[in-house]
Amino acid sequence: MAEVIPFRGLRYNRDAIADLSRVVSPPYDIISPERQKHFHDKHTRNAIHLEYGLELPDDDGDNNRYARAAANLDRWLQDRILVPEPSPAFYFCREEYSIPGGGRAVRDGFIGAVRLVDFSRGIVLPHERTHSGPKEDRLKLLEATGANLSPVYSLYPDADLKVDSLLKEATASRDPDIDFTDEAGTRQMLWVIDDPAITSSLSAALSERNLFIADGHHRYETALAYSQARHAAGDAQGLPHDYLMMYLSSLDDESQPILPVHRFVFGLARETLAQWKRKLAGDFHITAVPGSGGDGAASLISSLEAAPADRNAFGIYIAAGDSCYLLTARRPRPLISPDDSDRSPAWRSLDVAVLDRLVFAETLGMTPGGNNAGAGVRYVERTDQALSEIDRGGFDIAFFVRPTTMAEIRSVAQAGDKMPQKSTYFFPKPLTGLVFRSFAY
Repeated sequence: MAEVIPFRGLRYNRDAIADLSRVVSPPYDIISPERQKHFHDKHTRNAIHLEYGLELPDDDGDNNRYARAAANLDRWLQDRILVPEPSPAFYFCREEYSIPGGGRAVRDGFIGAVRLVDFSRGIVLPHERTHSGPKEDRLKLLEATGANLSPVYSLYPDADLKVDSLLKEATASRDPDIDFTDEAGTRQMLWVIDDPAITSSLSAALSERNLFIADGHHRYETALAYSQARHAAGDAQGLPHDYLMMYLSSLDDESQPILPVHRFVFGLARETLAQWKRKLAGDFHITAVPGSGGDGAASLISSLEAAPADRNAFGIYIAAGDSCYLLTARRPRPLISPDDSDRSPAWRSLDVAVLDRLVFAETLGMTPGGNNAGAGVRYVERTDQALSEIDRGGFDIAFFVRPTTMAEIRSVAQAGDKMPQKSTYFFPKPLTGLVFRSFAY
């Protein structure tokens, strides 16, 4: 099963950087251009200067953001802005964060180095498809820096709480080595676990289980391709580039929120808008939900949350009529027939799969990444933001979905399948900048 080992991480020198909240950032792939500039300007040593530097007008093949990231990493090490851990360690992380919609919660996890293996071996399992553009970008950064700059977020089964017990035993009697509140109001705590007896026990416990990638599929596939290329060039097995830094958390912790990803469709033809109800009535009970605008959509979401769990369901808001409808499948999951798909039963049972196949493809004539005759989709991860979008306008139909569950992700991955696009939004995202991993240490 999974090979998870401690490593000598690079961490900010607290004598040089007193306030860590100024130098950490979210993962690069959820940062807008405006936020990229914000973190770039926030501090000259912010992790964004390594992970996601700005492109400049005079960039070329030799002078570009990848070369600047490598130069920054070298300089920060020379200036002792970053310092390597004296000995290999795991890094236990605890986050106290605000839940969208209200309340506070805690998530535990730890950062380690995981041996890269092909997905076909079933040791590390993906749940999303990837695209070539992001992988080309991440490969250039990896080749330039020789480092893992942000952790891939993965999940491990821990029904027996063996890993959880080891982590808590190692950290319960001492204060965290890092303790600060980040820009989002999340309290970030980190404990360095470098006792060889404990790190060996953790590695042994993880060797009994497989891993499910939650976020970071592009970075994983990029690192694997880099490792394989080095082997093809004659490198030995088991070198630092054969491992990848990961943030690991329990798959059995159902308190971890997975946010729904709602869909806002714009640019639909008038005739398409006029026929959605007729086309879907054969497969769904269609119930009008009273209310208008954001308030009506909020009532629709409440109705959706109360829909039967054994039936596919989602909510529709029609902008032109300012009207809301709850759609509930007429028969139990999976609604998609095996005759209509070569996918696994786990995939065919997903609400988002039904939405993509029966609604977007067959009713609206839209395919992910297709031309779609000028129509498009805007994805909104947070329900509170989606309700604001309702009153802002600029769309034809909004589709509200229930969150995907941990059990669904596990079932789809174990079936060797991939989730539809934008099926999950794990929250919160592990920060970039708590720990870096260089192949040189």
